[in-house]
Amino acid sequence: MDLGRVKSSIFDRTIFKKIKKRGAIDINRAYLSEQSAIASFGSLNVCTAISSKPYAVIDVSNKLHASGASLDYITVSILVDENSREIRVREIIEDLEKWCAYFNVTIANIDVQVSKNVNKPVTTVFGVASTKKEITKLDLTAHKSIAGAKIAVVNPIGLSGVRRIYNAKKDEILNRYTEDVVGRALGEDIELDASKTADFIYDYFRDNGINGSVCAVCECGVLNSLWDYSIKGNAGFEIDIRKVPVRQEIIEICEMYGINPYELESMGTLLVTYFGECDIVNILNEKNVTANVIGEFVSSNNKIIRSLSEERFLEMPGQDEIYKVVI
Repeated sequence: MDLGRVKSSIFDRTIFKKIKKRGAIDINRAYLSEQSAIASFGSLNVCTAISSKPYAVIDVSNKLHASGASLDYITVSILVDENSREIRVREIIEDLEKWCAYFNVTIANIDVQVSKNVNKPVTTVFGVASTKKEITKLDLTAHKSIAGAKIAVVNPIGLSGVRRIYNAKKDEILNRYTEDVVGRALGEDIELDASKTADFIYDYFRDNGINGSVCAVCECGVLNSLWDYSIKGNAGFEIDIRKVPVRQEIIEICEMYGINPYELESMGTLLVTYFGECDIVNILNEKNVTANVIGEFVSSNNKIIRSLSEERFLEMPGQDEIYKVVI
């Protein structure tokens, strides 16, 4: 199998369909594009999300806020290879604590074990959030394609992916590009956090009675998220790839390694869908948040990508483009 997250076809037939719902708790299990599970307890919905990626605390926060909830606390599992020293564990804990302080949350439980089965430390973060049921009266968490819905992308793609590429190929990249160019590509750490933007979008949807959803794009990039939406909703889409926000500096670094930035890890990017007249994109732009409508879902199953006069059909995305460089 490919590196990274398994393809949607494998996930569907080998994983998701094999796991059965049990017990009396009302649970909405997380499918690929949904990224968080939702369980109902009385008047509350409890949401959970998991991540083993770099910036995992940000990742679970993005996933939970994209489900209309707010991160309450996290639990952590760390597997350390036997060659790692204690100082490496301390560095991992300090990084986790930095981001927990940023989000004002606590590590409620942590398990650290030394294992022969890994060759470098692996950190897994499990995030828990809760929200009142009435807040999610609209179909806000239906991460699937529905013909007629508009598709918007919020925040530039590729930020987390290009950071990982830079960490692996720093000398090569700095040999070709100046530090100013690289700095514009990498941006700031906080640009990976889309939590507040997701909250703002949901508040706008609720206040204006708009039926829509928000997806936190991450592994395999924006085209993979669109593919997952399309497969789950059994509808296609037509998009203009030129309208997807991406920094020119990221494109140039990707070109060095033959990487497609639209299929590259994009933590901090949101895929937003909605029906009817909606001014959310203009409002976000006025707040200096980059956002563009890139197309809409259609009744056919065709997944069409346009660029000027060119037109092509999207094939099932493979592994994240980052694995051309980072292993």
